[in-house]
Amino acid sequence: MRLPSSLTARLTLAYGLATAAILAGVAAYLSSALSAQLQGRDESELVSEVLLVRHLLREVRNEDEVRADTHRFADIAMGHEGLILVVRTPQGDPLVTLNPRNEAIPPLHVLPVTTQPHKSMLEAWRPKSGAQSPAIAALGQLGDTGRSVEIVVLRDAGYRVALMREYRHRLLAATLCGAAVAAALGFVLARRGLRPLRRMAADAAAVTTSRLATRLDAGSAPAELRELARELNGMLARLQDSFSRLSAFSADLAHDFRTPISNLVGQTEVTLAQSRSVAEYEALLESNLEEYERLSRMIENMLFLARADHAQVAMGVRGLDARAELDKVAEYFEAVAADRNVRLSVAGDASIHADQTLLRRAVTNLLDNALRHAPAGSTVRVDIARRAGEVGEAGDGTCIRVVNAGPAIAPEVLPHIFGRFYRADPSRRNSAASTGLGLAIVDSIMRLHGGRALVSSSDGETVFSLLFPAGGDPRPHAVA
Repeated sequence: MRLPSSLTARLTLAYGLATAAILAGVAAYLSSALSAQLQGRDESELVSEVLLVRHLLREVRNEDEVRADTHRFADIAMGHEGLILVVRTPQGDPLVTLNPRNEAIPPLHVLPVTTQPHKSMLEAWRPKSGAQSPAIAALGQLGDTGRSVEIVVLRDAGYRVALMREYRHRLLAATLCGAAVAAALGFVLARRGLRPLRRMAADAAAVTTSRLATRLDAGSAPAELRELARELNGMLARLQDSFSRLSAFSADLAHDFRTPISNLVGQTEVTLAQSRSVAEYEALLESNLEEYERLSRMIENMLFLARADHAQVAMGVRGLDARAELDKVAEYFEAVAADRNVRLSVAGDASIHADQTLLRRAVTNLLDNALRHAPAGSTVRVDIARRAGEVGEAGDGTCIRVVNAGPAIAPEVLPHIFGRFYRADPSRRNSAASTGLGLAIVDSIMRLHGGRALVSSSDGETVFSLLFPAGGDPRPHAVA
């Protein structure tokens, strides 16, 4: 059976069915108990009738007195519905006959005069009603004469069957009415009990993109809904944070795309305003090529971050010699460092479990960032070491640190330093030299490896740390 979609309807149906089942069980018990009680009463009355007739027979001297005073025997059957009484001689001649429906008297075993009748001695017979009924036959003595007559007492149980049928009909009607009342009360209680849920749904419906700060009232919710309200509030907080970051990302993306595109459009319009020499056109194309390369780098970085967010970056984690990898990256930056009058130094030795390409990309981004901010005549240091108690479930791992001198980063900037398109320089004066995605890529690479990227800045020194877990246990990801 398909359940209704409404929770209120389901609870109402459950209340009604549960009440109907309980009432039906109680009705069945009451019906069975009453039937057994009526049957036991009928059996006891038959035994009592035999004893009473025996007592009356001891007060007469012969059969004629019994025939002459039949009303005395008839009186004992009054008020006993369905009772049949026959007193007859041993030869079968009737002395007293109380049989309003002319039921056929079945052959019965006759108890001797000296035998005390008991319910266990009753026999079964079937009257015209078809209901199985009790019967008993016994001898009774006439006065002190020593002569005896046969006493037959039967009970037509048809009245009891009819009574129980009527009683069951009433019980059925009472059960149905009780179930209906319980269902109605259940509907009212369910509506009242689910009111906090409807209120919570109304509060949730009020949440829009312009009202993401709205939260559900978990304090006034019932205990069963309090956890749900807290989880929904947490989800709303995450959605608000993601929406805010997405809005900021969209604004930054538009800003960073607008600059190279504006340069391309402006330079092209100026050049096409009048005829130019071949050298001027070549200079324009060279300038445009730089902007195209910058746009290409931005798009490539954005695609990498999008794939990293969905764990779709192909990774080949293996054991690497960290010192050898860092020496190769440092060698690539030697010419850049020399042009800026900055020295590069690599120290330490350790093994590391990482993807070689992604490791080099993370360190390259950090060195590029450090060389752009390091003052002339300073040294950019790259250190590798085994660290205990910082990363990894085993409490150890490998740490790569890139340290450069220069102005300290403001404390309020540090929590956002790995954000996409985030620059500590609000004026974006250096936007042409950087896409603002380098540190965000570093953070994504470390999350792919199950590690962390940290930054600290004080006393004229900025330190970026890459903490790799022991054994290189990257998070599960799909290979693109």
